[in-house]
This record gives sequence, structure tokens and C-alpha cells, in this order.
Amino acid sequence: MFMRVINTGSQPGNCYALKSESGEILLLDCGCRYSEILKGISYRISEISGCLLTHGHGDHLKSFQNLMQSGIQIYTNDETVESVNTISGELMIGLPEKKSKDIGSFRVTPFYVPHDKTPNFAYLISHEECGRLIYATDFSYLPFTFKNMRINHFLIESNHLDESPEQDSFKFEHSVRGHSSLSTVKEIIRVNKTASLGTITLCHLSEGWGNPEVMKKEIQDVAGDDVLVQIARPGLDVDLNLCPF
Repeated sequence: MFMRVINTGSQPGNCYALKSESGEILLLDCGCRYSEILKGISYRISEISGCLLTHGHGDHLKSFQNLMQSGIQIYTNDETVESVNTISGELMIGLPEKKSKDIGSFRVTPFYVPHDKTPNFAYLISHEECGRLIYATDFSYLPFTFKNMRINHFLIESNHLDESPEQDSFKFEHSVRGHSSLSTVKEIIRVNKTASLGTITLCHLSEGWGNPEVMKKEIQDVAGDDVLVQIARPGLDVDLNLCPF
């Protein structure tokens, strides 16, 4: 199992792909250009089992119509289904919170995370090859802890530093409201880390108020030397296999 970053961030959009050894693909959001998604999965559209959509903002759902026209089922929360169907007439599947669903060989459990006033899902994703992965983006905090579940991987937004020269400006408040700060992510890792934790991929960094080097170093300090910490970038592949050989 590996995870490929197809794109990340507010301007380019967000899309990630989990690919199993059999070739099966689960997409996480679809907020970038469809051509980028196709290239990122080597044009193997028929191998996609589904797409998990976190919420209804354009940098996460931009290409949903293209995916559905290609026969790909999209899963999200009921509020996003209602909003998108009202706008476009498309059909998505709303998942009940904290109820597990099998999508191909992946088991998915969604849960709400706060993103200003926008209904937003994070996902606990399980697979025999990678164990348990948390995908969480566009949130101000996580309302649950997962230490007893022994999480193996985090794909998690670290949007902005806690301090900024423009922190008192309206632009700063508007840009970071409902997004995770570095200190928030550090606390999430501290609370949830166990010996099973293998990788942390920091995604959706703010172009103006993020600092990749600082974020990577400070998360690494919390996670420990045995955990691989990386900053998401287009084309990055992350090995999620539990077995090292």
C-alpha cells in the first residue's frame, strides 16, 4: 500500500490516492483538475473503488462531476450531498457518522470535525496492508482521541503557524478560521501516538502562514525518530505497508 499526493493546498486543490498491492485505488477528495487526478493514478480510472469527500468547498470537490461521469461513486456527509445535489443535480452517497462502511477492500469510518459552519468529515480508514490511517483536513480541532486504536498513519492538515505578523488582520482570521494550527496538530500527535505509528504526512499548508521546515521539525520532535514525517507535495509517494519487506 502506498499513498500518492496528487495535489495539496487551497489554490491547487486537494486530492490524495491510496493504492493497494492489487492496484485498487481509494481517492481522498477531488479538489484539483481532473487531468491531474488521471495523471496521478496513471489513468487507471477503472481501478478506483470510490472517492471520500470531506466537505463541499471547491478545493476539495472541484472534479466530482468528472469522477461521477466516469462511474466513480463519491461518499461524504448528508449535508454535502444535499448541497451539491441542489446545485448540480448529481447524486452522492451520504454516510452516517461513526458507522463503518466497506468500500472495496477499504473499511471507512467517517466522523465530523469542526470547520467553521461547514459540515466536514474526517475519516478513519482501515486496510489489511496499512493498518489504520486518519485523514483529517480543514478542522480547528479533533473531537475524538484514537490512542486505543493504535493509529499507524496520519494524513493531516497543518495549515498555519500559531504566530504571524498579520495575526490581528481580518485576512488572517478569515484564512485560518476552521483550519488547524501547528500547536493543534502537535497535541493531536502527542495524544494519539503509540509504538504503532509509522508515518505522518502534513497536508494543506497555508501558502502565506505555513512554514514547511518548522512544521516538519516540530512534529518530528513530538512523534519521535521512529516515525517518518513528511510535508505533502504533488507526486510524493508514502509507503504505508505494515510489512517492511
